Amino acid sequence: MAELIRAPGQSPMLAGAVVAGDLVYTSGVIDPAVFGAEEPPFAAQAAGALSALLAVLADAGTDSAHVVKLEAFLADPADFAAWNAEYLKIWPEPGPARTTIVVGFAMPAARIEIQAVAVLP
Repeated sequence: MAELIRAPGQSPMLAGAVVAGDLVYTSGVIDPAVFGAEEPPFAAQAAGALSALLAVLADAGTDSAHVVKLEAFLADPADFAAWNAEYLKIWPEPGPARTTIVVGFAMPAARIEIQAVAVLP
């Protein structure tokens, strides 16, 4: 049976994470500061999204060391180097399997969204 984990401040339409067996699947996470009056710069959004992701993983009973897959969605390919710099702060090599895709967002102020699959320790 799956268990839904809600993240504080998250839309009620999204689970923060779903725990199924020994796997944790997170919903897409953005920096909560994006909802403010000013658009944060990319590096701040990436750091904020990573922080929010780690909080969701902790609520589900796991952590960054147990992430096996990470997907990042960027609004601008020019931000790829800055994304790598923030990523390496959490996962120095080797890190989880990962994918980075350039997309358009429904919320124009969002410049990065991330989601992960982790195992429970």
